[in-house]
Amino acid sequence: MYSGQYPPPPNYVMLQHQYGAPPPPYYAPQPYPQRRSRGNCCIRFICCIYCLLFLLIFFMAASLVLTYTFYKPKIPIYKLEDFSVTNFNMQPDMIINAEFLVTIRAQNPNRKIGFIYGKGSTVIVTFEGSTLCSGNLPAFHQGHENVTMLKIPLAGKATFGPDLNKALRDDNEQGRIPLMVQVNVPVTVVMDAFPMRQFDFHVSCHMTIDSLRPDKKPSILSTTYTFGFGF
Repeated sequence: MYSGQYPPPPNYVMLQHQYGAPPPPYYAPQPYPQRRSRGNCCIRFICCIYCLLFLLIFFMAASLVLTYTFYKPKIPIYKLEDFSVTNFNMQPDMIINAEFLVTIRAQNPNRKIGFIYGKGSTVIVTFEGSTLCSGNLPAFHQGHENVTMLKIPLAGKATFGPDLNKALRDDNEQGRIPLMVQVNVPVTVVMDAFPMRQFDFHVSCHMTIDSLRPDKKPSILSTTYTFGFGF
């Protein structure tokens, strides 16, 4: 109970008409909007790149499968049909003059694919890694399911060392001469009538013949082929 000289103050009551408006309601602070981190944007960008790469690889694989199914490509078949010696002379000063005539059978088994054999080809005959003679393939177009016989004259002048010269003489006397015929030729694949990309085709024929004498037709005792290509 209030005691003193003065009476107690009256209870305070705020009336609406005192200030003309009620007091403002309680204001709750709003949270700040969260910013997107740069990490999420980078992850989304990387995911899009991977999706595009996946679609690109998928369409490329599908086109290759369709092309293979439609064209059914087959590798050309090459065979050394004949080997003739037109001149072979081993001089006392280790110089060898050689002239050969090589016949190569080129077969294209494809029904819808042709080949263009371009210029700049080489045909080399070697003995123990040393060149005896060389020549070139003619430039020509081979059509579908075609067989072409190529007669290639080769000529060369080589100088062998005493050991290699003796090895060649001994093999010639024994009737077993190992030679290698190497063919490098630029080839363009033609699908229907549309030339595609050119690549270099390599054929190596390891063969053994019984003679290098010009007055005797040599017999091919054995042949082994290896193939390769590059861009």
